[in-house]
Amino acid sequence: MGKKKRGHYCKACGRTRANEKFSGKGHRLHICKDCKRNGKKAHEPSTSNIDREVHRLNKAIKNCLIFYTQRLSFFLFEYHRERYITRDDFESEIFLYQKQPNQNFIVVESMQMTSPLMEVLFKKYHETLENGLVLDYEEIVENEFLDLSKKRKQHLEVILSMNNLM
Repeated sequence: MGKKKRGHYCKACGRTRANEKFSGKGHRLHICKDCKRNGKKAHEPSTSNIDREVHRLNKAIKNCLIFYTQRLSFFLFEYHRERYITRDDFESEIFLYQKQPNQNFIVVESMQMTSPLMEVLFKKYHETLENGLVLDYEEIVENEFLDLSKKRKQHLEVILSMNNLM
C-alpha cells in the first residue's frame, strides 16, 4: 500500500496543503486560506485542471529532439514509451511511429492539439533548442557516431524511416 499524503487537498489551487493552511469552513469546502483570501472557488475549471494537465504532460513527454531536412523541420518526442513526431510549427497532426513495413506513421486522434498540450510542446521545443538537441539529415547520413543519449538514439530509427519526406 502507498503512503497516504498528510494534509488536505485544495480544490481551488490543486495542491495538498498542511492542515494549518485551512480554516474551519475551508476543511469542509476543501479550499485553503490563500485561495479563499484571493476569492478562488472550488470546481473552477480555470487554472487548476489545466495546470494539472500541463504538469502531467510535462512529466510524460520526454527525450525530445528537433530534426531538420532540406524542406521541412520536425519535433520528435517520447510519450508513454511511444515515439511521436510533428512539424516544428505545430500546425500539423501528431503522428505515432510504428514498425510496420507498409505504414510507419499513423495520425493519432487521441492527441489533439489542446491548450495544455501546445503549452508543453512549446516549452519542450525551446528546452530542446537551448540544449542543442538539433540534428540535420546530412549529419545523420554522414556520421555514425552522434553525441546523443541512448534514449534519443531511438529517434534515429524514426528519422531514417522518413526517407519519403526527403
